[in-house]
Amino acid sequence: MLLRHPSTFRRLWFGQSISVVGDGMQRIALLWWAKHQGGNGLLAAVALSTMVPVVVCSPIGGWLADRHDRRVLLATADLVRLTTSGLLAVLMLRGSPSAILVCTLVAMAAVATSTFDPAYAAAVPTVVADDDLPAANGLNMANGAIGGLAGPLLGGLLIGAVDIGWVMVVNAATFLWSAGFVVSCRLPAPRGRPAQDQPSGRHAVRETLAAVRSVPGLAPMLGLASTLNMMVAPVPMLIAALAIDRFEAGPRTFGLLEMLLSAGLLVGAVFAGRLARGMIVVPFLALGGCLAVVGIVPLTVAAIALVVGGVAIAVANTEALTLFQRAVPSELHGRMFGVLGSLSEGLRPAGLALGAPLLALAGVGGAFAVVGGCVVAATLACARRLPDVERIAPAGTLA
Repeated sequence: MLLRHPSTFRRLWFGQSISVVGDGMQRIALLWWAKHQGGNGLLAAVALSTMVPVVVCSPIGGWLADRHDRRVLLATADLVRLTTSGLLAVLMLRGSPSAILVCTLVAMAAVATSTFDPAYAAAVPTVVADDDLPAANGLNMANGAIGGLAGPLLGGLLIGAVDIGWVMVVNAATFLWSAGFVVSCRLPAPRGRPAQDQPSGRHAVRETLAAVRSVPGLAPMLGLASTLNMMVAPVPMLIAALAIDRFEAGPRTFGLLEMLLSAGLLVGAVFAGRLARGMIVVPFLALGGCLAVVGIVPLTVAAIALVVGGVAIAVANTEALTLFQRAVPSELHGRMFGVLGSLSEGLRPAGLALGAPLLALAGVGGAFAVVGGCVVAATLACARRLPDVERIAPAGTLA
């Protein structure tokens, strides 16, 4: 296994294993603070402060990842987020901070994230063998699933035990942990144009989009990934309606249903290296089928469908990420992941906005059926245009 022997990937992965938990802790803490300090308005402002910078800046972050030392970019992004979390901790511990100042710091952290994420995704194929890419991507996805499960849980416990500012202190410490592992790594230099030939920063987005468009078959891949991300965005809202309106469940059952998709995601991510067989369409179709029936089957079957759906998401995302890494020239990896992050986050609000109208018009069962059916339809529409993962020749690997 990739984690059994010392390697650059293992150091990067261990750095993230703690950092993602801190992210989940701070996310729940900020939402808790916003809801109690300013109601839904401040809650929306904090959410937008997290989302908008990623949409706008991810293409620029991807461009930087293809042009500059990725170790420096990763460490700098961690240090920026350490600073913003530290400042948030000071503000929270001293009293009621300004909402504008909090949103500004959150936005600054999001800008750093929009640089870190594409640089990290672009670095992975340079430090693992091509045959190990699915396993590496699955392990990274497992980190995200653990952060999504453990972060909010630990954050909620810490909020109840001590001041909310200590959550930010813990998150700042996790960024220091991550930065330490990043600095200890030796990452291959990107194959982009030399620094003296780089365009000015104002042309970064234009060059990024032009480079991504130049890769055959990349457009349908990006289109499918971002479209499916939009379609599944309202699923947490639909699960809440499923628990309350259809099953008339209490808070424990509701919490269990909310966790099942993430639990399946974690299981699928751990075994993605074994489950992945180069077929990107099958897991997406399985996900659509599971979502389509969740709203019309008994509680036990719905629970099983959510777990299977989570496994399908993990396998599908692992296959999609592997396909991106193999199909796109290595010198474009950063830009491609930057555009993907921007598109995915940009379409998510549209998906969320469809949740309430779907429930009002179609009910719980109908809403799940529509979402699942759309996932299946979008997958089938793009299936013929997607390259086969198994037929893509490795682009070269570095140990």
